[in-house]
Amino acid sequence: MSFVNMKITASTPGIRLMGRMDPAQDPLAMDWTGSGIEFRFRGTDAWAKLEAPAAAPIMWMIVLADGQPVTRFPVEPGIRMYPLLLGLEAEQERTVTLMKETQCMPDSPASTVLLHSLRIDGELTELPKRDLKIEFIGDSLTSGEGALAARDNMEWVTPWFTARGNYSWYACEALNAERSILSQSGWGVCWDWQHTEANNLYEAYEYTVGVLHGPDAEARGCRKLWDFSSWQPDIVCIRLLTNDNNGMNEKQSFEKDRETVIRGAADMIRKARKYNPGAKIVWILPGTDCHPELAAEAVKQVQAEGMKDVCSFVLPDYGPEDMGARWHPNAEYNRRAGKLLGEFLKQIQN
Repeated sequence: MSFVNMKITASTPGIRLMGRMDPAQDPLAMDWTGSGIEFRFRGTDAWAKLEAPAAAPIMWMIVLADGQPVTRFPVEPGIRMYPLLLGLEAEQERTVTLMKETQCMPDSPASTVLLHSLRIDGELTELPKRDLKIEFIGDSLTSGEGALAARDNMEWVTPWFTARGNYSWYACEALNAERSILSQSGWGVCWDWQHTEANNLYEAYEYTVGVLHGPDAEARGCRKLWDFSSWQPDIVCIRLLTNDNNGMNEKQSFEKDRETVIRGAADMIRKARKYNPGAKIVWILPGTDCHPELAAEAVKQVQAEGMKDVCSFVLPDYGPEDMGARWHPNAEYNRRAGKLLGEFLKQIQN
């Protein structure tokens, strides 16, 4: 075996891109939760050259071998090589996943992780195909916020976010599916948790990384219109309205805003259908304290219009024993929730 250095672009053979990123960028920018690459190789060692253009907030990455976590590390400011796997048996093959654990940071749009190249002692082999493609649109619950922290931790810090200890990971694992996540803590369909209307996933959805603005984001293609034909999901899962509800609580405007939220959720479904005409659409309802009936009503409205393959799904509420940081569910709850969702998605897919 000998070391092979390979520049990574959107067209590099044997590499699967995960999540939305501008394919024209060099180096590739990993912004969204769960964005990254997969490859399969036979050999002993694998390294990646990564760059953090900004010193803070710190972005975290995770490495998996055949789906199992091997290491997790912060990306330091600047460019350097990071070991992914070392000291393996030279004749064995494994699928390696390198993905970003931390979500986009709209208040720090320069913060991202750039992927320059791979260095392997061995050779790439054929990457197994996935059976399905699933897109997730959500908020902090889909960003895995707080899932890796101890119960009642009140820090809002990047180490506690996770793409692996995340319900969407377990759902995709059950279906052998590729995953793309568009999630942002605090954001909703119509407004964010403070009722700020500019912070909504509905308007952001059409862009490559629509939650990021400014020169730094534009320079790496975040504000480009997304080419939906490049990655057509079989299923779109929407897990929103928790923050819309929180925004109404902030303004004490539930009765005033109720119809606006229902209309906004129905429009979100219509937009998902417009750009993903062949996908099944599943709205994962908010918890019972966040008026799940609003999302359920939106689903009923589009069904009444004749839209096919749209439904809602209920996850169990999470209680005190399920908590990680800042009132968010921990990794164990995410595992249970993901398995339940996976079983449901199997049913509707079949």
